[in-house]
Amino acid sequence: MTVGRLDRFLREIAKNHPSKAKGAKVALSQMFALAVRHGAIPTNPVRDTGRLRKPRREVTALGTEQLETVRTAIREWQQPVPGKPGPRHTGDLADIVDLMLATGARIGEILAIRWSDLDLSADRPVLTISGTLVYVKGKGVFRQDWTKSEAGYRTIVLPGFAVGMLLARKLTAAENDYDAVFASRNGTWLQPNNVRRQWRQARADTDLTWVVPHTFRKTVATLIDEESNTKSAATQLRHGSEEVTTTYYIAKPAIAPDNSAILERLGADRTTAEGSVQDRDRRAE
Repeated sequence: MTVGRLDRFLREIAKNHPSKAKGAKVALSQMFALAVRHGAIPTNPVRDTGRLRKPRREVTALGTEQLETVRTAIREWQQPVPGKPGPRHTGDLADIVDLMLATGARIGEILAIRWSDLDLSADRPVLTISGTLVYVKGKGVFRQDWTKSEAGYRTIVLPGFAVGMLLARKLTAAENDYDAVFASRNGTWLQPNNVRRQWRQARADTDLTWVVPHTFRKTVATLIDEESNTKSAATQLRHGSEEVTTTYYIAKPAIAPDNSAILERLGADRTTAEGSVQDRDRRAE
């Protein structure tokens, strides 16, 4: 097992699966370290393989026209198809997307919302994010009474379009044992994977195959950053640091600090030289 062979092997994996390549490198390093300790080989060849560079993550958010395309695709998908077997599509997907855009919350947090988490009668209606849906093998999907991170527990002031949607939904909502805002036809929690599948079906005939539920969260962060600041965006999403928000959630090119005054010094000699040439030309005339 040579360094070159290991390096090629890891880079081949990294082309499509960077995180798997990193895990493979760790496992191989431990394996060959054990071989070195037992005298099977003199050195660990993994140490001399090249660094696996993480590909640049491009953050992409939805623009106004793209957002309208999303809503149009969902409306068309929800329309009943004559002669098509199976239950009629509900309006859940459109409402779920609206609430993600109104809050910046994760899909699991949105689907875990209960009516008791909402105060729609307040002067400024609010939603408290206090849990998320998780899947446990052998148990299925259940509501976990804490969010993905410790900072995730938060109360969000809702924009008007979300309040209107929730009030309309409340009028026609069937009761369920979980008090869930988004419940299945059987009265159980609506599973995130089912919602993702519905969105894949709705976007099938569009050019939005790159849009996933997390894209709506990035769209929220990008808009708040543009209209307010990064701190507000990070607080809305409840990230532990603004760096996480900037790196993974805000769509914008990197902007270098304004060093133009400093760099002006590098052009001073050139300006002087150009002036000298012009003086010489005038004297020649």
